[in-house]
Amino acid sequence: MAVLEIAEYLATQKVKPKRSTLFVWHAGEEKGLWGSAHFTEYPTVPRDSIVAQLNMDMVGRGSATDQTGMSADGKELRGGPDYLQLVGSRRLSTELGDLVEKVNTGKKHNFSFDYAMDANGHPMNIYCRSDHYEYAKWGVPVTFFTTGGHSAYHQLTDEPQYIDYPHMQRVSRLVADIATELGNRATRPLVDQPKLNPRGQCKQ
Repeated sequence: MAVLEIAEYLATQKVKPKRSTLFVWHAGEEKGLWGSAHFTEYPTVPRDSIVAQLNMDMVGRGSATDQTGMSADGKELRGGPDYLQLVGSRRLSTELGDLVEKVNTGKKHNFSFDYAMDANGHPMNIYCRSDHYEYAKWGVPVTFFTTGGHSAYHQLTDEPQYIDYPHMQRVSRLVADIATELGNRATRPLVDQPKLNPRGQCKQ
């Protein structure tokens, strides 16, 4: 839903971003990132033309009562009205991480970013477990946005009435503004961190 809303928003703007914005829905993530692996192996555009990938997964929860994850030292993470987890935003490009922070404050989205799940060696291995990784391993700067885990994760009780729609709307607006900023920049985010081996094993 959030991706569709962003696509509709950008399509209706009178002034479009200077770069093309590609919206991709990946299937088979739970089976092993099948869709994103296939797309990046056989992309519909030149892979080197992709300046960044913004990944949203589970952005509709994250209330103060949700345990959203665990820090590397075993402390529980809790959500809240301004809570948003970020993973990967500086792993390849410091510039992309700075841009995300700048848009958050400059456009007055005012999220409180939690980077705990992005820690090197984190036992939950989130960096390797969502679709952004299939882009990152080819040298594409990425940012993964999520409100984190919750008690109904992968349960029958994970139903629409429990989604925090205003919060999801805020996340969508943030990502839309980041996509617009990326689309209007004269240069692509500089990759200033070591690139991964696309045929190697992912390490958090």
